Amino acid sequence: MHAVHWSVEGTVKVTGDVDVGNGTIRGALSVGGAISADAFASRGTLDSGAAITVVGTLSTDGSLHTIGPVQAGVASFSGTTRIRREVAVDRVLTVTGQFAAPSVRAGEFHGDGAVEVPGTLDATTVDVKIRGDGRFGTIRARSVRLVRTPPNPIQRIFGRSPATPVVRIEAEKAELEGVDVAFIRCPEVILGRDAHVTEIEGTVVRRHSSARVGPRSQSPPPYGLSR
Repeated sequence: MHAVHWSVEGTVKVTGDVDVGNGTIRGALSVGGAISADAFASRGTLDSGAAITVVGTLSTDGSLHTIGPVQAGVASFSGTTRIRREVAVDRVLTVTGQFAAPSVRAGEFHGDGAVEVPGTLDATTVDVKIRGDGRFGTIRARSVRLVRTPPNPIQRIFGRSPATPVVRIEAEKAELEGVDVAFIRCPEVILGRDAHVTEIEGTVVRRHSSARVGPRSQSPPPYGLSR
């Protein structure tokens, strides 16, 4: 498929590559090959069998699944996003809802939802409001803010999943809340509610009463509560 302007409504399947100037999708699009565009917007379902490369803005609202890498100038993903390879965005990457990718490289990374980046996340700014489950591998940035939303009334009664795990953070400034970080190297660290850091190289400038630094201690459960 080659076109300067391509507009799709309904359900479309392309077995080969898509190479367009501006692409607009409303409905469901399945592409067996690679997608290349100057600008590309999808509302609905987008399924790609290879790389997605957009020079300008890539935006999806609904569902995105691709087994290839994604590269864009600016990107916005809303809904459910599953990317099997690296994501590289020159300027700002914004994700809302469920987002999963093995690694991310962006100018800025902003997230709101259940975010999973088990590999490396490289950006100048990382700002994520975590809703539900999430996990991170190594985060490298000048500024890092990871805040997990407080538990709702039902979670307060029945409990919620453990704090969001993070393997490593390297930053100039970090603000953490509701996350469990194995190691952080940062000159200025703010530990908010329910933040836990096992090992730290830097200075904690502010700490919530529920925050902890150092290895977790575990005590045997009271008699009658163990299985």
